Amino acid sequence: MLKRLVQNTVISAIVFGAVAVLGVVVIPIIIRTWGVTEFGLIVLARLLLPSGLLGIIDFGLPEVTTQVVARAREHRNWAIGGSQLLLLTIVSVLLAGTLSALSWFMIPLMVAQFKIEPAHVASFTDILRYTTAANLLLFPALVWEGVVKGFERYGLLRVAEFFTTALYVAATIYVANAGYPYEVVAYCFLGSNVLRALILLGSATAAFQRYRTTLSMPSRDVRKDVLTRCLLVMQGKLIGGIIAPIQPFLIGIYLGPQSVGIYDTLVRIPRLVKVVASLLTSALLPVVSRLDQRANVKQFNRFGEAGIALLPMVTVPPMVAAAVLSPAIMQIWIGPQITPYAHWMGVMFVVAMSAQYVIFGNTLFMTRTKVQSRLNWLMSIQLAIWAVVTFATAQWLGERAYILGQAIGTVATLPWQLSIFVKELQIAPKKFLVAVCTHLAILAVGAVMLAAFLHFRAYPGIVMIAILMCAYSAAAWIAQYFLVLDRKERSLFLDFGRSFLGRPDASPAIL
Repeated sequence: MLKRLVQNTVISAIVFGAVAVLGVVVIPIIIRTWGVTEFGLIVLARLLLPSGLLGIIDFGLPEVTTQVVARAREHRNWAIGGSQLLLLTIVSVLLAGTLSALSWFMIPLMVAQFKIEPAHVASFTDILRYTTAANLLLFPALVWEGVVKGFERYGLLRVAEFFTTALYVAATIYVANAGYPYEVVAYCFLGSNVLRALILLGSATAAFQRYRTTLSMPSRDVRKDVLTRCLLVMQGKLIGGIIAPIQPFLIGIYLGPQSVGIYDTLVRIPRLVKVVASLLTSALLPVVSRLDQRANVKQFNRFGEAGIALLPMVTVPPMVAAAVLSPAIMQIWIGPQITPYAHWMGVMFVVAMSAQYVIFGNTLFMTRTKVQSRLNWLMSIQLAIWAVVTFATAQWLGERAYILGQAIGTVATLPWQLSIFVKELQIAPKKFLVAVCTHLAILAVGAVMLAAFLHFRAYPGIVMIAILMCAYSAAAWIAQYFLVLDRKERSLFLDFGRSFLGRPDASPAIL
């Protein structure tokens, strides 16, 4: 089981990393061809997709479906699993129909609220109509995605993502060179999402046939259990997940499409880095669900402690380097149009870094509803801090106030979230605090040295940026290995390596 987790994690990181690179490459093409305002219109249209603002009210369909399939595999109880999957499918269809209908009738209002220029009203309206119609397929696709994840077929999932993204990028390059209007880019993106949904449908159907799963009407207990989990996941998304997708929406209402384009450009790389780093836990949910069903508290706690401690040690150093180097990265990536605001991209990296300390624990405790409720409460505090900071500074900072609000909100609630993990996993508080402080000190010393280098050479080339990031990350990893981990924890890597290489399936007991 653990060997499959590592394999799926590696596949996800590599393939989605390539997808992220493609997504970053296409943005300067759009901005240079059509402009920042048109790019902002494309971003606003994507808010109506499950991957955008509407995703916060998806009832947790992909996450709960993943748990349902993983449990059915663990207990070989496909009768209950089939009834749960039928219920989730019904919920997805009803949700798709309801949201599509509401969105369709609200299109004129959205066009007016977003302050769309008269020249773009007709084209933007058409984009929203096609997007709304596509959601009739894309919301049920969330269940199909959960099925694929539950069977741990992450290779297939990531290949589909890479294939459809590559088609979208190639189409965008062709459209830019051929002189087509900006709205064609939006249709290309929409088409790539529909194609991915159809691939997921075929994969989910094949998995059902292999396991001879039959869908049956859910009992009262099944309905209660599934809907409770759906509502808890959706609550977490509404409270904590609403910040990211709602900001372009609010910026569009108060400041207009051009500010949306500036904001999305500033947050795009940190957001993609955060998503790529989160792939290290993307294959975790089915494994955690199966571990939790075994009722081995010691094994569960050891696994959680290792993940919460080690994940930020691996992922945060490159993010710190990228944050310090943000002006140089923006100069190479976009050019002088956005460079004056580039340090705000560094501020956004603070949000991505903060997520690394809690993402493993948040996924881990999706299996325990009481802990998840407390984490949701903390996310509501984070949302309140974001709202106060953002609206207090919006008149002064414009779209950048939304970045400042996110950074302060995530940092302010981070200690409380970590304290919950420490208590639930029975980690020694003093030892954990010393490890975290040492980790942060190492990062801070390296960041000061990197900033000192930039004082003498403000805009190094792309090769020098790569060298600086690699050198900083390698130095931080080595320092953390010797200064943060104790002898027992360092031996963990050797033990896991022997287990992983010497056995057909690495044992979770190693952790």
